[in-house]
Amino acid sequence: MATAPGCPRCGAPDAGGAECPRCGVVFAKMRRSPAPPPREDSPPETPERRLDRLDVALLAVLVVAGAFWYRSTTSPPAESGPAPSPRAVSRRAPRPARAAEPPDPGLAGAPAPPELPEPPQPPDEAPPEPAPAARPPADAAALPEADRQALGRLAALAREGAGIAVADIYAAEDLFAKHPEHPQVRRMIERLLRAAARQEEAAGRPLEAARHYVRATELLPESPGAWWALVALHSRARDWSEAERAARRGLSALPSDAWLHRALATALMRQDRNDEAADVLRRLLARAEDGEARTLLARLERELATARGMAQRTSSHFRLRFEGSADDPLGAAVLRVLEEKYDMLARILDGAPDDQIPVVLYPRQAFREVSDSPGWVGANYNHFDGRIRIGTRDLSAGLVPLDLERTLTHELTHAFVDAVARGPVPSTINEGLAQYLSGRRLGYRLARARTVPGPDGRLLVRDFYDAALSFVEYLLERHRQSSMNDLLRRLGQTRNFEEAFRRAYGETYAGMREEWLRQLE
Repeated sequence: MATAPGCPRCGAPDAGGAECPRCGVVFAKMRRSPAPPPREDSPPETPERRLDRLDVALLAVLVVAGAFWYRSTTSPPAESGPAPSPRAVSRRAPRPARAAEPPDPGLAGAPAPPELPEPPQPPDEAPPEPAPAARPPADAAALPEADRQALGRLAALAREGAGIAVADIYAAEDLFAKHPEHPQVRRMIERLLRAAARQEEAAGRPLEAARHYVRATELLPESPGAWWALVALHSRARDWSEAERAARRGLSALPSDAWLHRALATALMRQDRNDEAADVLRRLLARAEDGEARTLLARLERELATARGMAQRTSSHFRLRFEGSADDPLGAAVLRVLEEKYDMLARILDGAPDDQIPVVLYPRQAFREVSDSPGWVGANYNHFDGRIRIGTRDLSAGLVPLDLERTLTHELTHAFVDAVARGPVPSTINEGLAQYLSGRRLGYRLARARTVPGPDGRLLVRDFYDAALSFVEYLLERHRQSSMNDLLRRLGQTRNFEEAFRRAYGETYAGMREEWLRQLE
């Protein structure tokens, strides 16, 4: 009896159905032209839309010819810049780089309310490969010559991390379909997809970036790096429900992965689901010891014990917990103030958080125990779990005193800045803006001597906050609120503070601070 013909693309035997069981190609569509690059709102690419075998062969010939011409006229590209810190998602982070707080002349080392560390990021990839050699790697020697050449070109493109086109992704997937178990091919396609995702993210197209990361997890579900990168993308975007979903999918493929457990706990905490987050960390610790997870679990359990028995009330934008009963007039009064300040800040900053904001009112001593704050801190917004915590004295029913109203506005401003900028903002701007929008004004010209750190490299707490407010007042008087909003919005898009500041204000951050310092003299 005659057998079904083999697949014309990968050679799989008995490929007699509508599509190949190995590479997934639909035979009726083998000769269609490749689809145009997907729009941002288009569905993910499917195997049926890849280049066909003839197109790949033709492309390989053109690439080989171009490579000989290129090597005869140029030198290989150099690696760009120093490697980021070990906490970065990848050793080749996308440009522009993740925003970091620049040095603050005269304010370095200033005290600030303590916070939990930033959400964990995936560890580094393996050390980068050397520049392409004249000969392919040893484990690629068994590949046909055309595939060896294609592998070399695509691996070099993944290392370079720029100029990756849709056709390159198609070519990589075709090569992977032909050699799915080849270690060099597997390493190449994961790195190429992740580099393409970083390229899209840097260009302000997070949806396209997510599609490349998702495709990497589909092709290589056993690879931790693909899952880490996908979760980190959603975490940077403050899309905690998607970060939770990606972490859960990753754990279904890698149930012992400690980083995915911690990332899932973080996403749950950001959604005010501390009980679930604690359960995730306990499951991780039941498998193996993990120092970070144990520290975070201890903090969570302490907060859960403190909050046990608290009343809870919710509104459109807040989840409020406080001591008392749910029908206590205090809860309604605080929520009314919070909603008023929310509307005010949304108008001023031209942006707002996407999710409800948890707010907890603690007795003063309980606040210090939960937040590990020094005595001078009476409230804080925590960038790690997205909560506003406030230590309060005894409050009259239904009455929110003016100082508490200003404190709520101050900490709520931090939540807005975090939501719009999607990452760290220099404390001189963050704290100065929070004071300004809560109604405080300096009212006098700051003495320049108060901006100079002491022998220990730090400022007095009052000097730090006064200097931050003075600098923000200077920015707002010279450039108005619209430039500040532009700075925060661009920072959320580019994750590069220096670039965002220069585009918003027309000069560098350091240059603007020098101008501010000169006018203090």
